[in-house]
Amino acid sequence: MSGRLGLRGRITVTVLLTLLLPSVLLSLLSYRALRGRAEQDFRARVLSSALSDFTSAANSVRAQVKPNALLSAHEALAVRKFNTYAVYAMKPNPNGTGYTVPDPNEPPGPDQDPSTWPGLRATSVSDASDAQISSTPLTAFLKTGNYPPLLDERHLALVHPAGKPWLVVGAVVGSQGTSDRYPGAPVVAVEYHSLQPVDDEASADLRSLLLVSAATVVVGALLAWLVAGRVQRPVTAASAAARALGTGDLTARLPVSGHDELSDLSSSFNQMADRLAETIDQLTRHQARQRQFVADVSHELRTPTASLLAAATALEHPATRDSAATLIAPQLRRLATLTEDLLEISRMDAGEATVVPQPVDLADLVADVVTHSESPESVTVRTEGDTSADVDPRRMHTVITNLVSNALRHGAAPVEVTVRGVEHSVVVRVADSGPGVPEELREQVFDRFVRADPARASGHGAPGSAGNGLGLAIARENARLHHATLTLANEPGAVFTLTVPKQ
Repeated sequence: MSGRLGLRGRITVTVLLTLLLPSVLLSLLSYRALRGRAEQDFRARVLSSALSDFTSAANSVRAQVKPNALLSAHEALAVRKFNTYAVYAMKPNPNGTGYTVPDPNEPPGPDQDPSTWPGLRATSVSDASDAQISSTPLTAFLKTGNYPPLLDERHLALVHPAGKPWLVVGAVVGSQGTSDRYPGAPVVAVEYHSLQPVDDEASADLRSLLLVSAATVVVGALLAWLVAGRVQRPVTAASAAARALGTGDLTARLPVSGHDELSDLSSSFNQMADRLAETIDQLTRHQARQRQFVADVSHELRTPTASLLAAATALEHPATRDSAATLIAPQLRRLATLTEDLLEISRMDAGEATVVPQPVDLADLVADVVTHSESPESVTVRTEGDTSADVDPRRMHTVITNLVSNALRHGAAPVEVTVRGVEHSVVVRVADSGPGVPEELREQVFDRFVRADPARASGHGAPGSAGNGLGLAIARENARLHHATLTLANEPGAVFTLTVPKQ
């Protein structure tokens, strides 16, 4: 985990970034909106205040409060304003069109009273610099040649100099009188209002927005950390359980609680562990059966092989040659039967056993089996109803042969075989008159290489024909291939019942 974020850390970082980016963007957008609204409100207040100021200045110019219009406007603005302002006495252009600002150092004319000539501009003490004031384009405020003494908003012009935190508003407040330098030329009043309060208010709003965003992000990250911890715990438990399962602990399971995806994960893991444990148990039991099978096969092969070896040795001596020759054929038959049964069992275990069904009368099949049995006179056959069914004749012949042979070898005569056709199946019942299967063997009688107690054998078979313990196992597997059932009961002799579906 060194150098990498865990699941909890990745979830927390993801939530942190998910909250941080929209929060910062929302804060900036809110700041712009608040800044625009604050400036809009500020402009409205400035326009209203300037209208009142310039109306007062226009009245002063009209009433000639001071010796000339410039001083009258200046006097009116000086008592009303605390902002930066300027008053300009405009000068007609030589070509007779428009007005310009005269040189402030222009001396008074020969008919001008020097005591009434304050220059062409008067400015209050403020934060605005002379360079800023002189850069204001006064032509923006000369919108009308008619200079009414009573102003309204149509006569005001509001500009925002590029790159300067000021709002500049101005208007023509009157005309120069006969005592002024340029009689009839307009007098322009201009106010400069700093936007710094708007910037300060917007900055305070931005700080508040950023603080709220930061708090939101921190709280969200903390909650994400806590929630990620709850998510990580079952994942960690699942990882630990998987490691335990991988090391062979088949009892490792996860607790299941709730109805969410994590509980589904726990349930799925537990089901997987159950199936794995079941599969391993099946494999273990299969391996045990395989080992037992190999041991049983070795044991079964040892007897005929030893007998054949002894007979072969006896054949070398003339005195024992005749008796040895009589032993070879039964042992070879036993060895051939065992070999064929082992091959059949192997094909069944490998899933290679196939069924080729065709219509067969099971009563005829039973009659053929009894005819070729070891003691046909000891077997009686009864038939009831329709005994036809779709089966593989070779495999079904093997099943019935093994059941009849088992009854003759391990039971007692007489043996009764009943073939009865019912609605959807044919029932073949093989009952002997022996002592029945011992109780301790009833659960194992269909297993491989299982033999009944010697006391149950009646001796009907030929010498060496006691069987190899595979007949009933092969019969059950062939019945299963036909989707048939094979059961055992004691009544009191052993009764094997084969139920075969007709289709």
